Amino acid sequence: MCDLRVIDVLRLMLCAALLLAQALAVAGTAAELKILATDPAPDVLLARAQPFFVRFEVTSTTESVVSVSGRFNGAAAVDQGGVGAPALLKAGRDIGVVSLFYWGERPTRIDEVRLQIRDAHSGAPITEYAFPVSLTWLADDPPPRDPAAWVKEWQRTHAARGAGSAEKSAPGNAVWLALPAGVLIAALALFGLWWRRRARADDDAKHR
Repeated sequence: MCDLRVIDVLRLMLCAALLLAQALAVAGTAAELKILATDPAPDVLLARAQPFFVRFEVTSTTESVVSVSGRFNGAAAVDQGGVGAPALLKAGRDIGVVSLFYWGERPTRIDEVRLQIRDAHSGAPITEYAFPVSLTWLADDPPPRDPAAWVKEWQRTHAARGAGSAEKSAPGNAVWLALPAGVLIAALALFGLWWRRRARADDDAKHR
């Protein structure tokens, strides 16, 4: 009984040490966020599935990931909604863009946009930043709206990054695509060899 108690105490001490180390790591990570612009304005009517873009600046001691969500009356607005990919920011001072939208059959309203900053390596939350809005996504599809210049620039940059990633992965994809063909060719060659040997064996048997 005594040994079991000692083991339990040691386990509790180890868990406490791990929790303390994680808390200290998160506490030692500081991050500040500043909203630079939104597109469109934070108090307009939007078309169904029209993105609401947020441009911001983060000053952090480590690489961070920023995600966005919408809220209404304190609760997360998740009914038929979507968000853009989280923004990855470098340590120090960096600028990022995130977006969110809704496509419900009924109008969707939010009164707060919340940005959450996480450590890019551990995924641990660092801090959150929220700002009030008065946004409503309509259920119909009005004519498309021309985005702001900084949104277009951000879209071009991400499109270029995506093309570069595709080019880098193209040789690897070619290898993987070539593997089934190589396996098929090898299988056909082995089958042909086996068939010739079998035919030769049959001929020998007939001559005997």
